[in-house]
Amino acid sequence: MGLHAFPEGPEHCAVYRRLAGGPPPLFGIEGGWNMPAARHRAVLSGDRPFRGVDHYVLTYHIGGAAVRRVDRPSFDRVARKGAISLQAPGSGGSFESGGRVEYGHLYFRQSLLCEIGDSLGLGVVAELDDFFALRDAACAEDISTYLRRAADRGDPPTAIEMDSRAYLIGLGLLRVVRYRLALVAAAGGDRARPPLARALELVEDRLGEPLRLSDLADAVGFSPFHFARRFKAEFGTAPAQYVMRRRTERAIELIRGSGGSLAEIAYRTGFASQAHMTRRVKALTGRTPGALR
Repeated sequence: MGLHAFPEGPEHCAVYRRLAGGPPPLFGIEGGWNMPAARHRAVLSGDRPFRGVDHYVLTYHIGGAAVRRVDRPSFDRVARKGAISLQAPGSGGSFESGGRVEYGHLYFRQSLLCEIGDSLGLGVVAELDDFFALRDAACAEDISTYLRRAADRGDPPTAIEMDSRAYLIGLGLLRVVRYRLALVAAAGGDRARPPLARALELVEDRLGEPLRLSDLADAVGFSPFHFARRFKAEFGTAPAQYVMRRRTERAIELIRGSGGSLAEIAYRTGFASQAHMTRRVKALTGRTPGALR
């Protein structure tokens, strides 16, 4: 059994069975996975709230109708295909969809995040706060793959595979919270985000893809020249240097916290090659990727 595994079905599943009228397909309990998963198809009604449970509920919007979280007016975003939401332990919620929606749930405990944080040298990891309808391409891809593999009966995943994928998702969540939600909170919420916040979000979304200065400038409605000057004035570094540092930092997180090959990590973080990644990692930390791992 995994170190953080649930010995029986997550509490949220029992709550969902009562409110939604049937048991969800649940994966990973018998295998002792650290992140049991369930897939749902339902019409959600805001007058049928979910009570808080003793673990995290990570939601991935697979498709179907859009969803709103009606009990938190500050969450004014709408969840559509590819969106990610999180409910922290003890946090309930009311959700409403305009029709039938398909989504996946992943369940995990704070102890998993603490272990990941410890492996990265982050010290004590505070309990994450709820968020709703967040967009993060890398994290969404990891969650989508986890759900697909969980339900694969033709080539069933092993426990060690799903443990590795669970750690990768936990790592992604810590990254999302650290670099995106903290920025929003510091600015007083989504409605008061600083002018360059959308550009920083775009960097986080597309670290593994080619990025042009014009892409970042367009995201905030500036000309490339004005954007570059404004960015340097606010962050003390040029946009290209910031993007390269973020790619290197994410590569370091993956090297330390995942079991992926160095070539795969280089590809996922947008480097031209493994050798390119190695040079950048060594320049930032003084150690090679192999030494970090």
